[in-house]
Amino acid sequence: MSWSINHALKGLNGQFEVTRLIGAGGAVAYIVAANGFQAWNIANGHPFDVTAYSLAFPSGLAAVLMATGGAVAIKDRNVASAKIISQTGAVPTPALDGTRVPLGDSPPVEKP
Repeated sequence: MSWSINHALKGLNGQFEVTRLIGAGGAVAYIVAANGFQAWNIANGHPFDVTAYSLAFPSGLAAVLMATGGAVAIKDRNVASAKIISQTGAVPTPALDGTRVPLGDSPPVEKP
């Protein structure tokens, strides 16, 4: 099975997902706009600062990718919770903090 960008844009159900499409579009728009802005500045006689560009461009692209990844992760988590609720009727809860005690055993006692 060969990999393509289409696989990255599709969810587990095999269909394209809006959050992934918007994130990919935002990343492409950022790349084009940042480089286009630099080209416009150079064409108008402004000096090109390699240091500023090298510091700003990757961090901006990373922010776009992290925001997209976060949105997809939150959506996937909420979809998984909704599936559990619809199939079982049980609402998933986060794990309890602290020591877990198996049923039938007495709870641990802390000694002063």
